[in-house]
Amino acid sequence: MKKKLLVLAVAAALPMSAFAQTSQVTMYGMLDLGVNTGKMFGNNPDMKTTVRVDDNMSRWGLRGTESLGNGLNVIFQIESWISGDGTTLNGGGRANTLAGRDTFLGLQGGFGKVRLGRLSNYQNMEMETMTPWSGQLGIGIDTLGIITRFDTRFNNAIRYDSPVLGGFDLSLLYSTDEVRANNDNRAVWGIGAGYTWQSFFAKAGYTQYQEQNGSGNKDGNYWRVEGGYDSTLSIIGAYQSSMQYGSAATGGTNSIWMRPTGSYGGALGASNVSFGANDKMETQEAAITASYQFGNLTPRISFAWGFDAKVNGKKLDDSGYQQYIAGVDYTLSKRSKVYAAGGYVKYDNDKFTDGRHDNEYLIQVGMMHWF
Repeated sequence: MKKKLLVLAVAAALPMSAFAQTSQVTMYGMLDLGVNTGKMFGNNPDMKTTVRVDDNMSRWGLRGTESLGNGLNVIFQIESWISGDGTTLNGGGRANTLAGRDTFLGLQGGFGKVRLGRLSNYQNMEMETMTPWSGQLGIGIDTLGIITRFDTRFNNAIRYDSPVLGGFDLSLLYSTDEVRANNDNRAVWGIGAGYTWQSFFAKAGYTQYQEQNGSGNKDGNYWRVEGGYDSTLSIIGAYQSSMQYGSAATGGTNSIWMRPTGSYGGALGASNVSFGANDKMETQEAAITASYQFGNLTPRISFAWGFDAKVNGKKLDDSGYQQYIAGVDYTLSKRSKVYAAGGYVKYDNDKFTDGRHDNEYLIQVGMMHWF
């Protein structure tokens, strides 16, 4: 008995490293807060000008590695939203969701990396170079938030990323449908690939949604290509096409471009047509961003176009949009900057928004700090 007590006492006095390797863990994050004013769908039912202090997708996280030897590492990350303005008005409750951003556990080595968890598709993580703007999630007036509205993260996902070979990279994603309601299999597949040579790059991403309309067994998808020159002078362009069904196409807003439209509700037409699970929406969009950095200043401009959409194969005339953004960043240090930007979106016809207004705008000044 005395020997057992002695062994336990010695074990308690030893550091954990005497029994196992320890992980290298880093805490990191970003705070981004701004003051803005404008008229936007969803902020109030009468489109009155408002002044707001908004959190612009602040986040914090823990990431780390553990070396297993021979170039093989365990990798992990837990990343969550921060609602820095004290509210969740535009965050959809994200401030109360632990691990709401990319959170995973996996292995990394010469073969690349494999991760399990809540993971971004290629478009969301690697393909938003053309929208370096800081802005509120779900509003997107002073960011290119309309064209990137489908970029997201998937639960119950596995993702493989290749090593970069000769400037090429490849990514594969599969998100399982663990519910399988009504014998449907609404799994999601994604693939992305890119090539970088000096300051030139080109990327393409494709996401497919199995049986998106449920028992109708119709698959939805969207894809985007981006490319350009990204250096002191940057000129980056993108083109996107989507074909989706039901609420996935409209984000539950019954609006073509997924615009939140407040209590009066958006519509696919003047008669407030309901968009059902078997209805198909097809959209095409393009965007371009140009910037030039001199000293601490980086002015930039962006333009985006949404062409007339199709519903069930029929084109909806005057259902597109045009978006314009201009702004400037001023770098305070390697970790801090201030910025100002203004965005304006003009819709071709108000019958595809709320039936009363055909434009939105937002002007914002803010500050960003990485830690």
